[in-house]
Amino acid sequence: MDIQRIPPLAKCRLLVTGAGGFSGRHLAAQLRLRGPAVIVGLDHAASAPAELDLFIECDLTDPNAVSKAIFRARPDVVIHLAGVFGAASPEAIWDVNVGGFRHLCAALRRYQEEKGPTIRLVTVGSAAELGSAGVARLPVTEEAACCPETDYGKSKLAVTRLAQAEPTDGPLQIVVARPFNLVGPGLSESLSLGNFARQIAAVGRGEAEAIHCGPLSARRDFLDVRDAAEAYLALAERGRAGQVYNVCAGRSFRIGDQLQAMIAAAGGNIPVIEDRSPRRPGDLPDIYGDHTKITRETGWHPTIPMSQSLADLMVSSRAA
Repeated sequence: MDIQRIPPLAKCRLLVTGAGGFSGRHLAAQLRLRGPAVIVGLDHAASAPAELDLFIECDLTDPNAVSKAIFRARPDVVIHLAGVFGAASPEAIWDVNVGGFRHLCAALRRYQEEKGPTIRLVTVGSAAELGSAGVARLPVTEEAACCPETDYGKSKLAVTRLAQAEPTDGPLQIVVARPFNLVGPGLSESLSLGNFARQIAAVGRGEAEAIHCGPLSARRDFLDVRDAAEAYLALAERGRAGQVYNVCAGRSFRIGDQLQAMIAAAGGNIPVIEDRSPRRPGDLPDIYGDHTKITRETGWHPTIPMSQSLADLMVSSRAA
C-alpha cells in the first residue's frame, strides 16, 4: 500500500455516506474544522448537515443510483457510515449494510478505472461483530474471534470480510474501523443512554414521573462520537489497507452509574423503575476494547471525558 498516492485530507474531495445520521453529522462538523477541499454527503433522506459543500440523496440498495452518486461526488476519500440496525428487518439489514457496501465498492472501482486516482475507503463496522466468543478475554483486541449473534452484527462482519478481501495494493484501499458504543449529543433514543436522556428531559417538562429502563448492571465501552470522528479521519490519513482497528475508550462503564450521573446532573430525585428480565441473546455483562493498535499507528487516542459526553447529550435532549 502506498498512502502517498492519496492527497492530504486538506486537498481531498471527501465523501461521507450516512451524512445525516448521528455519526455523520458530527463527522461533517469535524471535517469543516479541518477544511478538506470539498465535503460531500450522501444519505437516503433529504436532511443534511449544514457543513457540507454538496449533498446527494441516494438509496444504497439501488446500484444505478449509487454509481451516479459516486461519479457526481468524485471522491478521493470515502468514510462509509451508512447502515441500518435495531428494529429493521433481517432482510433490510442485509440489503442495506452488505448489499449497499457491495454497490458502493463496485461504483468506486468503476469511477477509479475511469478517473485514475487511488481511492481510500474507511468503512465503519461495529463491536457487534464480536459476539460472546469475541469477548471471552478482555480487553478485546482486533485479533479476537468474531461470532456475532445478531443480524446487525452478522451484516457488519460480512462487510469486514469483504473489505479484507480487497487487494491491499489495488486502486481501492479499504480500512475497517470497529467502534464500540458511541455517546454524545444527538444520540438515538433507541440506545440506552439516549433513551435515559429523553426520559430525564420528559420528567423535567412534567410529562413523566419516573424513568423506566432495563437491567442496569451491564458494563460497556462508551466513546464520545466526536472522538470516533477523529479516529475515522486518522484512519483515512494513516490507517493500513486491509486492517481492522478498534475505536474505543479502552475501559468499561456501568450503565446504571451513567444513569445516576445523568439524574444527578438534572437535579436528582427521579425514581428509576428497572426491569430485571433475563438478558437477551447477545447481551454481555461486560465488554471493552483495546485501542493500542490505532494509537500506535495513527497517534489517535480518546480525549473527551464521559462526564462531558453525558452533559452534552442531556443538553441536546432538552433542546429536541
